[in-house]
Amino acid sequence: MRSKTSQYLYYIIIVFVGFYILFKFYEIFAKSLFMTAPDRINILLYGPETYYYSLDRANNRDYAIAFQPDVKVDVPGGYGTYRVGSLGKLALLDDDSELIKNTFALTTTTFVHFVFLEHDDEVYYGEKIPEIQKPSLKKILFSTSNASILDRLYLALILFDDKADGYQPISFSEQKEEVFDDISFENELFFKDSIGLLFQETYRDEHESIQVLYPGKYATAQRISDLLEGNGIRVSDISYDISKHETCEVVYSSDSKSHTARDIGSYFGCSVKPGKTDVYDILFLLGGVEEKWKVN
Repeated sequence: MRSKTSQYLYYIIIVFVGFYILFKFYEIFAKSLFMTAPDRINILLYGPETYYYSLDRANNRDYAIAFQPDVKVDVPGGYGTYRVGSLGKLALLDDDSELIKNTFALTTTTFVHFVFLEHDDEVYYGEKIPEIQKPSLKKILFSTSNASILDRLYLALILFDDKADGYQPISFSEQKEEVFDDISFENELFFKDSIGLLFQETYRDEHESIQVLYPGKYATAQRISDLLEGNGIRVSDISYDISKHETCEVVYSSDSKSHTARDIGSYFGCSVKPGKTDVYDILFLLGGVEEKWKVN
């Protein structure tokens, strides 16, 4: 009798563990690109040659940007400008896993979803802009990244048949004549040339108006607004936050949360809630997140 009871208990435990494993797998799968992929997936392969890819799932309008190690970009968080080739070392020294992702989000004015690091503790040098090439499946599958195993598999599947000449290049820099060894990213020039290329169709379709409220520096709010605009999100106003909210909040006016509100909150790590939004569809109160995205 006792052995039969033990046997039944054993089976119950096995079934319970099996259901738990299936539930956890479904939970992970539901959060992966297989279920939540945006219209455009923006990835960065960082290393001796750094590449940004914007992958269009619907219309196959894929874009790529190649960064030489010596080009200087603005690093959010009050760091100033740094060479691309030294960002990995900076992120390691400051123990900031999101520094590279946030830097290239501001640089490309898009939500960079995944970063793949070759050797994040090395410093790279070089003035020559690399030629656009097909993303390395080896790097996608095995490099250090914020992508999950399922996300890596999804990317590997959609990149498998891609050709290098299928990526339309976007240029961004010019040699400074007054200082021979200073190659800087031209933010304004890039924004003008790329606007309308790298947007998410979903945000364009929702066409929601955003008011950005900042507690500190207008320059930071402007760069964040450029980031939103580059994604296809319409920023109607940038204003000083008189109340100086300490926390970052995304306030939406409709009864149901839009993809735009949800994704802004998710990307910047802000709470998302309904509330009064005046004449706008969404209020984006930067609060404390402004410090993380601060530019000099």
